[in-house]
Amino acid sequence: MSVTEKRLTHASSGPEAALESLRVLAAAAVVCVHVAATALIAAPDAVSWWSANLWDSFAHGCVPVFVMLSGALLLGRREPAPHFWRKRAARLVWPLVGWSLIYLGLQAWQAAHWSLPGLLALLVRGTPYYHLWYLWMLPGLYLTTPALRLCVARCSRRQLWWLCAGLSVLAALEVPLGWSKQFFLSSSLAYLGCYLLGWLLFTQPTQPPVRWLWAGFLLAGAGVAVGAGLLRPLLGAQAIEWMYAYPNPLVLGMGACAFMLGLRLLPGKAWAGWLAQFAPLSFGIYLVHPLCLLGLSKAGLTALHWHPALGIPLLSGLVLLLSAAGVALLARLPGMWRLVR
Repeated sequence: MSVTEKRLTHASSGPEAALESLRVLAAAAVVCVHVAATALIAAPDAVSWWSANLWDSFAHGCVPVFVMLSGALLLGRREPAPHFWRKRAARLVWPLVGWSLIYLGLQAWQAAHWSLPGLLALLVRGTPYYHLWYLWMLPGLYLTTPALRLCVARCSRRQLWWLCAGLSVLAALEVPLGWSKQFFLSSSLAYLGCYLLGWLLFTQPTQPPVRWLWAGFLLAGAGVAVGAGLLRPLLGAQAIEWMYAYPNPLVLGMGACAFMLGLRLLPGKAWAGWLAQFAPLSFGIYLVHPLCLLGLSKAGLTALHWHPALGIPLLSGLVLLLSAAGVALLARLPGMWRLVR
């Protein structure tokens, strides 16, 4: 029995349950990233900007965690490639098409001028709305999964670590070059190393001490925040884009530390088991939370309603609760569950 299969047999209390809890925490961090971004853009002074920058920086490990979760769960399995693709397509096509149409409609409604070719160009790039790039990145990731499974089955761990490192270096080069942003299928190339890293960390026999993981997480997050602040006067908005980019080694390292902390600290915790019950809502929360954030903004409630240091976590919590309630409601409506599960 493989290491992954052994772990899957302990889904109720072992690492598998920790992955479900991590999924919920990552969804909450995604909400925090987008709430902090609104405060970062509109910050009225330097203190407010740095407060938003710190929240945004330390929450940015969420997307690497999401990708690592997929790698941990998918790369150790054995099944025919056509069967895997059919199964994933059946789950992905409804939310991909449905939410793309919803958010394209929202884009057209918000824009003073819009055109059909312009909206189609957004689809080709895989960015019908600012958060849906992740959904459009998944088809490319799933297309490569059988090949990566073959590598996992036939290569030594040393070879896999070298492959992971090489893919991560190429992904880091993508940050300034931007070669994967023109077509949605190519966007997954920047996340293959992270995908493989999830499986490697999940099946690693030993983990670093918890204090080292906390130190790595804090140092990487601080590096992102300080780098963004120092480079901003020189590069402007490009400094934020580069430092916050998910393939940035600092962001990837922060996500890896968060992932390993989850594997070390969450198994066996009663509150983590309770948290894992909300994992089925996490995908839907990711999809609907921009609507809740937009609605609250239209009502005059933003993270700058208070000082951002307090306003960002408060508004993030409110958006998270509203999104979870909305997803739970949608999941009960006939046919609508396909859009949020």
